[in-house]
Amino acid sequence: MYIEANRIDENGFRIDDPVLVLPTDVLQSDVISVPVPEGIYFPKWIGTEWVEGATQEYIDHENNRTKGTADMDLLKQENTLLKAQVQASADRSDFHEELIAEMAMLVYP
Repeated sequence: MYIEANRIDENGFRIDDPVLVLPTDVLQSDVISVPVPEGIYFPKWIGTEWVEGATQEYIDHENNRTKGTADMDLLKQENTLLKAQVQASADRSDFHEELIAEMAMLVYP
């Protein structure tokens, strides 16, 4: 059974896509079989574990971008609802105008 491993560059950063190796394979020094934890933007191997290689500025930017996307989706939903409410109000107003015109025709022939 194969396992997923990662290649690293001379600075310890993961490069390329994962590679498949056998658990019994003797790995080269640039192939790491320890899985990369979730949530790391730029995985960096420091000899014993994976750490975050991205700067705090980059992490903050990505987190704000993700939050902004969620906020934008909420605004789009609210906008759709408000458009439907405005259309319903306009339709109701048109109906009232037609009703008043019909009543006026009955009262003032």
